[in-house]
Amino acid sequence: MSQRIISHSRRGRLDAILECLLADETESAQSLATRFGVSLMTVHRDLDELQRRGVVRKFRGGVSVARTSTYEISAPLRRLVAVPQKKAIAAAAARMVGPGQSVLLDDSTTVAMTLDHLLGIEELHIVTNYLPTLTRIAHEGGPTVAAIGGTFDVGHESFLGVGAVGAIRALRVDTAFLSTTTADADGLYHQEESIVAVKSEMLRSARRRVLLVDSGKLGDTSLHQISEWDAVDDLITDVDAPADLLDALRSRGVTVTVVDPAPHTTEPAPGTEAADQHNEEK
Repeated sequence: MSQRIISHSRRGRLDAILECLLADETESAQSLATRFGVSLMTVHRDLDELQRRGVVRKFRGGVSVARTSTYEISAPLRRLVAVPQKKAIAAAAARMVGPGQSVLLDDSTTVAMTLDHLLGIEELHIVTNYLPTLTRIAHEGGPTVAAIGGTFDVGHESFLGVGAVGAIRALRVDTAFLSTTTADADGLYHQEESIVAVKSEMLRSARRRVLLVDSGKLGDTSLHQISEWDAVDDLITDVDAPADLLDALRSRGVTVTVVDPAPHTTEPAPGTEAADQHNEEK
């Protein structure tokens, strides 16, 4: 039996360790051992395994979650990151959608939050490859939903591969809402080639392409480029986004909406363009 096969209990502990580190990067190996009731040696083996995967970085006296250019953390953990920002961004995105439209939602945890605002829109048609989105619509009802098939990827909780790419290629939707792991002045990026193929096709499938990314993803790159900015019509991000980058994107014709994740408002920050005005221009 391969030494890389990991027991169910250890797999759960590895995910739980990552969750703890995402919540508090001051956690030490000793505090993690105490938290999970295992030996310090066991925790170090777990951290070594996570470091081998490129998910964490061990350093003298501590450990931190590694957001590397080649590995993306799993969907359950991504749902714990930048939650206020994602909620505000998703709310702004949903205001771009009207009755009777067709929208494509990718498998990002940011885009999935748009469902909080989309389910009540009349005669809405949603297309997605993300299983949690499909499951929620099945349970709560509302929009007509079309599932993009393909090979199911457990880590992303979505359908990918050549089957998904082929299905998306046959679509033409009003708006595609996407997110990704990094973006800089030259374009959008992702660590995994299989994701790049699907998102690239999603961008080609829509009349209007809207990128939803929190400020923590801006100003960096990953291994694979998805597209340049000419493939994006709108960017929605939060108030901590680099101002120089946003100005550069506006100069290239990208409509930039900035939202405030503070509890008192999710309205776009002053000076950003209104979504309905953009709709009329389109």
